[in-house]
Amino acid sequence: MARRPKDSVDSRYNCESSDSESIRQRAFAELERNPLLTPKPLCRILGLDYPCHGKYLANVRTLWKYHHKNERGSKCSFHGWRGWCYLPREYSNVRVRAVEVGWIRSRARNRWLLWKDRLGRLQWFETGRVNLYVRKPANLGKAYQLLCNGFSFTGLITDIKILEQLLSTVRFKGAHYVFSVGERLPRLTIDLFAKSNGVIIKVGDASHPNSVEVVVCYPDWAERNERLFEQLNETLRRLVEPSVLNKFEKPDYVR
Repeated sequence: MARRPKDSVDSRYNCESSDSESIRQRAFAELERNPLLTPKPLCRILGLDYPCHGKYLANVRTLWKYHHKNERGSKCSFHGWRGWCYLPREYSNVRVRAVEVGWIRSRARNRWLLWKDRLGRLQWFETGRVNLYVRKPANLGKAYQLLCNGFSFTGLITDIKILEQLLSTVRFKGAHYVFSVGERLPRLTIDLFAKSNGVIIKVGDASHPNSVEVVVCYPDWAERNERLFEQLNETLRRLVEPSVLNKFEKPDYVR
């Protein structure tokens, strides 16, 4: 039987030596500084032979990449959800009874009413607009429940159809998305896209010094356009429906 050359045995022993654990720790530290490193430049930085350690460092890089602390996914904490909806006009007169069932009258000039409970708070304006602020962890179900607590369970709205109409008008206004990076960041606020797209990026903020905070807000101009479009559709529907009904009515001389 042919014997294996001594040089290959020695090289294999060197590649699988007992210092592999320290090599992995050093590789992890370099990848933390620069996640884009590949095995070849990583060998150059660590002072290792690429033909000998290249495959091992490729496996180390894979372990580091899929480690739960190093995953580069869009994992964030979601809070600060807020939205709005509109109460039907025929229910604007129930505001006089709102204070008696738990709503609080504010000192603002536009005389909006406040409702607060464990799910969040509501702001009810004289125009029929209702602003929603849902506590974290927020979801659409909590927003619906908050509206039911303020209007249905207090007896202000007893018609289930009107309540369904109110819930169907709930729209998203804004929220905060916080992405943790694990280290303190310099303070910076990017509000270049605030008016156009309603996006503000905050880095190193006092509330989240170790995170990147993305503040998303539905622009006011888009909200006004959407509301105007809904009112235009409602006006056209009222104008078209009587003419369609009259079209199918028989004239008097036929009767």
